Amino acid sequence: MRFTKRRRPGSVQLGWWVAMCVSIVLSPVLAEPSPADPSRGDQEIFNRVLKETARIRGLEFKQKVPLNRIAREDLHPLFEKELERVYTDNDFRGIEGSLELLGAIPEGLRVDRMLLAMIGEQVAGLYDPASKEMKVVGDLSLGVGLVQIILEHELTHALTDQHFDLQSLPIEDFHNDDRALAALALVEGDATLSMLEYGKDLGIQSIISTFVIGLFMDQTSFNSAPPFFQGWLIFPYIGGETFLLDAMKKYRVEDHRLVPKKGFHGFDWELVDYFYRNPPVSTEQILHPEKIGSRDDPPKEIDKDFLRPILEDGWECTWENTLGEFLTRTLFEQTLRLTEARRAAEGWGGDRYFLLAKNGRKVLVWFTIWDTLEDKEEFADSCDKMRKRGAFPGNVMIHRGEERPEELVVISRDLNSKEIEELIESL
Repeated sequence: MRFTKRRRPGSVQLGWWVAMCVSIVLSPVLAEPSPADPSRGDQEIFNRVLKETARIRGLEFKQKVPLNRIAREDLHPLFEKELERVYTDNDFRGIEGSLELLGAIPEGLRVDRMLLAMIGEQVAGLYDPASKEMKVVGDLSLGVGLVQIILEHELTHALTDQHFDLQSLPIEDFHNDDRALAALALVEGDATLSMLEYGKDLGIQSIISTFVIGLFMDQTSFNSAPPFFQGWLIFPYIGGETFLLDAMKKYRVEDHRLVPKKGFHGFDWELVDYFYRNPPVSTEQILHPEKIGSRDDPPKEIDKDFLRPILEDGWECTWENTLGEFLTRTLFEQTLRLTEARRAAEGWGGDRYFLLAKNGRKVLVWFTIWDTLEDKEEFADSCDKMRKRGAFPGNVMIHRGEERPEELVVISRDLNSKEIEELIESL
């Protein structure tokens, strides 16, 4: 799925592009399809899948979805132009500088080139919310069952776009990767469940989950991406599907609100529609559906006010964003055991990282808020283990708030330990 972005100076959300790169890619088995079912024309098959999508989701298409083809050789220039329109060079340097200091990506990785590399030879098609059309690549046959699976997935996006306006969701929140990733998990989780239901009708439901995972794992560009990005790529699909299934076991909609229930009784599309009207605001809510059920633990907002002494001393904030529980966990999973990484990220209450620059020197300040003092200590202990194992490049200082569930992590290649300590003391 492709989201056309409205440029906002100084802040760009990365997750939408990352997920889009994968959502339109098929596994190698479909890269060179045979002309299956040649007696049926594209439009006939397309109309049938469209009708089935509406039946599965319990929603009617409000307007026609045009079906068009795009030449394969036109894909890469199209995406390169779109990437240049959405991001500036400064945007990418800010993203790369921040993620390098967090230890999420290796030094020197060009994120823009990595994203373009993911637009490979196996792109099959996509729904474009800007033009409201479905685009199929080359002469790919719509008669192939697995091609119809992807087509149904993308048509679910078209259907929900007509009812809920996908571009109005927090996916458009350029300032907060965590909030945008949570909204994307809803959108892709919905389309994945709808795709599973469609696969059942084709008699291939049992292989779809494996197929979806293989959709990522069989890609050379995916396998060569840093583990941090791999987790980011997969989460909207697998995490979004799991979130909706878990929520369906715990809640139903009554009088336009969530009420508790017990047990799973099939896909509850009314509940999914409710989440479009009341979208999740953090990956914490995706990972713990009870959080979205209670709505009593929203993320704490963090601004740059606490950095004022540093900024007044000549430091400039060149990039800022939020990791959230899932990306924090994914960051820790690169070094710590899975259970330890998850425990360290649980209890997340809010975070914000800031990339600061002065006279060619850079420092990253990561401020986190936790539900309890115990949660804070678990996070701090895990950060310390990461530091000792060399996960963070350069010098690292972890400042533990004494009586408040807050933590400050400062990382720099250019400042020595004493300079970092002085910088923290100035706050």
